Amino acid sequence: MTGEQRHLSALVALCLAAGAPIFFLSATPVATYTQLGSSLLACLAALPCLAAARRGEASVRLGWRLLAAGCLSWGLGNFYWSWNELVVHAEVLFPSPADIGYLLFPLLATVGLWLIAGWTSLGSRVTVLLDGLIVGCALFVIGWSLTVREVWEAGSDSVLGFVVSMAYPVFDIVLATVVVLLAARTRRGSRGIGLLLLLGLTGMTISDVLFALDTSAGTYYSGQNSDAGWFFAFAAYAAAGWLATRRPMTFDHTGVMARWQTTLPYAPFGLAALVVAGQTLTGIRVDAPEAVALMIGFLLILLRQLSTLLHNSTLTRTLRHQAYHDPLTGLGNRALFMERLEGALGAGQPVAIVYLDLDDFKMINDSLGHDAGDVVLRTVSERLRVCFAEPDAIARFGGDEFAVLTGRVHGLPGLAQRLLGLLHEPVEVGTRTVRLGASVGLAVSDGSFSSEDLRKNVDLAMYAAKAQGKDSYAMFEPSMRHGFDQEVRLRAELRKALTDRTLHVAFQPIVALGERRVAGVEALARWQHPELGTVQPDMFVPVAERAGLIGDLGLLVLRRACAEFAVWPGSHTAYLSVNVSPSQMLDASFPSKVVATLYEAGMRPGQLVLEVTENVLADESEVIGTLRRLREFGIRIAIDDFGTGYASLRYLHRFPADIVKIDRTYVQDIARDPAAVHILGTLWQLFGALGLTAIAEGIEDEAQAAMLVELGCKAGQGFLYGRPGPLNAITVDPLSADRT
Repeated sequence: MTGEQRHLSALVALCLAAGAPIFFLSATPVATYTQLGSSLLACLAALPCLAAARRGEASVRLGWRLLAAGCLSWGLGNFYWSWNELVVHAEVLFPSPADIGYLLFPLLATVGLWLIAGWTSLGSRVTVLLDGLIVGCALFVIGWSLTVREVWEAGSDSVLGFVVSMAYPVFDIVLATVVVLLAARTRRGSRGIGLLLLLGLTGMTISDVLFALDTSAGTYYSGQNSDAGWFFAFAAYAAAGWLATRRPMTFDHTGVMARWQTTLPYAPFGLAALVVAGQTLTGIRVDAPEAVALMIGFLLILLRQLSTLLHNSTLTRTLRHQAYHDPLTGLGNRALFMERLEGALGAGQPVAIVYLDLDDFKMINDSLGHDAGDVVLRTVSERLRVCFAEPDAIARFGGDEFAVLTGRVHGLPGLAQRLLGLLHEPVEVGTRTVRLGASVGLAVSDGSFSSEDLRKNVDLAMYAAKAQGKDSYAMFEPSMRHGFDQEVRLRAELRKALTDRTLHVAFQPIVALGERRVAGVEALARWQHPELGTVQPDMFVPVAERAGLIGDLGLLVLRRACAEFAVWPGSHTAYLSVNVSPSQMLDASFPSKVVATLYEAGMRPGQLVLEVTENVLADESEVIGTLRRLREFGIRIAIDDFGTGYASLRYLHRFPADIVKIDRTYVQDIARDPAAVHILGTLWQLFGALGLTAIAEGIEDEAQAAMLVELGCKAGQGFLYGRPGPLNAITVDPLSADRT
């Protein structure tokens, strides 16, 4: 038994104990005065109900207040009865003001419990209504055989008296129906409150029935054992109100019910049928009201079954749609796509798959938030629908991956080009504008491929498109399988290299051109594979990016570079420059890792420059915040390969950068292209005005160096001053003209 169950059991025991004294006092002279106790307990029960109203949500406050008013009205009505019987010793007429108090309780409690349950927002209102009518008919049949028949047959001296007499059992039946439905719809954590309300109603119904029977027989007297039900009832209402102050009631508003909740309305109807069957077997006549109520209940059950079938049919269609569609975009999902693919291949139809992966979508999510990412995904789905129409099947595989199954096997490159053009159109995300790109793979079934083979082929084509520089498409070719096998091998070997430390760092000097003095060194990752030989960075760095290893690789290079630079003799007059990837900059802990690395190596923050490519700055993403944190620590930032990416000069005055490295493409033709000279001259003036230090990359001969000095360039880097190699091979002395 859980703690919650033990707690509830204790409350039920206390409620039972509230009615226990009557059994000991029923034969004593003070038994009559127990009526005062039930009146007092009814009034006191209103207090926890009011407390539940104060602590509950706005939608249930009125309901608890009405239940409290019902308890108070019953208590006041009973006080009136007791006053006349015990103090005035006068016969209480029927009907009397006491009956107003008694009858207000079931009326107010019924409305109150209805409001507490929030039936108007329940998932299946028709089912709730039918359940209530079925339970009501069943309870009427049971109540008729117990009390209602006698009240009906006994009649009354007046119409008002007859109406009041019939109101008692009818109101109790209505209240019982609401309580049963409420208890059935409460969620697991609130069922204790529903159980207490149900037990309270049970106690009150028992006392009411026994009171009616004894009154009809002329044997009722105040304080007899049957009065214990009223004590138990109001103690249970008080306990329910107190429990609601600790944990408000919660209800199932989905319309989906457990098996026991589904069968609950049939239990009282089955009991009613047994009552009628028992009457027939014992020779007691079945009255018309009983027969009519039972017949109506039976018809309602048939109607409920029909309603349930219709509801289940609708629910099945809804669940099937949810099972085969993406909730965000409304497109099909992987399951639907695979079902369509298997069907098309099984029918021997020529099909093709267009598979696309959005480029740098993670950067959009991380910088602008997931809501912005959702806007982008929905926009992509709409543009896919524009490009591909029925009977093509469009699906979202999850994340930023989409696939299209189409029968248009000819002209796929044109479709892919059109799709890329649609994706290039700007996407408005709040106050921001985002431009999208995607890597698109294309694969056609030749009739011999299985679905798995075709999916592997289109995967390889998509990765080939990424290897081309993203924002492009590629058609599957058999040679791609070799490239895929090589990629898998490189990933495994690279993971091994990161653990066994076969990667090393090479350094290239950055020179102050006028003095031909080493102003800094750039650390570059190198991989000497025991079997493959020298693996070029332009091969293994993209592999590390795709395999999610770039963070580990970048941190390894940074630590090794700092450790070697710290003991290099030139570290006092030069700085260390290290490349970092966009993925590293998106790591919130990256700045602290850099600072920790500097501390371990014994370097000052001002001795380190971190190089980021220009492309990461285009969306002013979370990268910018990371750059600012690094600069706050005193670490300088360089924009690498300027002019190869977005080449937007408007970013320079907003981004936290100290150095701009001009790409080698601007330098290589400077000696023979006057236009290149004008461009570089303008750039140097601009950088100087912005307070940025400019470094020219790719200097290979003296003519280039001389022209750069003439243009005002103060620093450069290239094979003219040294190729990447060991740090100890670089001296801080002025470099000779013939150094290579």
